[in-house]
Amino acid sequence: MMLRPSQFPKRRAGFTLVELLVSITVTAIIAASVAATVSAVAVGLQGQDEAAQEVARLARSQARIADHLFRARMILSESTTVATMWLPAEAFDGSATNATEYDTINGNELRWYVIDRTNRVVSMQRLTNTLNRTIYPLATDWSALRTSLAASGSLVTTTVLEGVLDAAFRFTTFNPCSNRRLVLDVQLDDDHGGMHFELGGIIDALQRHTDCQ
Repeated sequence: MMLRPSQFPKRRAGFTLVELLVSITVTAIIAASVAATVSAVAVGLQGQDEAAQEVARLARSQARIADHLFRARMILSESTTVATMWLPAEAFDGSATNATEYDTINGNELRWYVIDRTNRVVSMQRLTNTLNRTIYPLATDWSALRTSLAASGSLVTTTVLEGVLDAAFRFTTFNPCSNRRLVLDVQLDDDHGGMHFELGGIIDALQRHTDCQ
């Protein structure tokens, strides 16, 4: 049986032992995924300094994506080049008002991961106005919304990974009410090691939107 937000116990300030253990686990997963690429990066680059810099860069990229997946409620849409995530802007406190807001997709809770093959980067976009609480239905065309917001200068873009020769989000079919895994296949150019690897992971706890059947 799935609990509605109003059925969850009220959260306390500070970290519980469980939250601390979860944080340690997430950090360990990130470290393991990056460690698996160290030797491949070292082979593709000249010198230990370049290899160390590349590993650090990959670690930062994976850490950003992993953090968003850990906090995300849903993956709202996915194509080969754009993935949209719904991240919370508020903590759940158990109140009736908060429960309603917790189930609502607001503008400042949207994150787009975008593959730009022309400029060879993977970037993350969000609304410039972090207080934007525009409500969007689950059925929104998220890619079209991103295009519209970008055209109006309403998005801020952060580069997540450079030197991307080719990349694609990998999936078979997509349903926002059930898909929990985000996998990004990346092929770096020769100047960045020329290696192929995966970034991404699984949403910790899928939030079923009220429009999900």
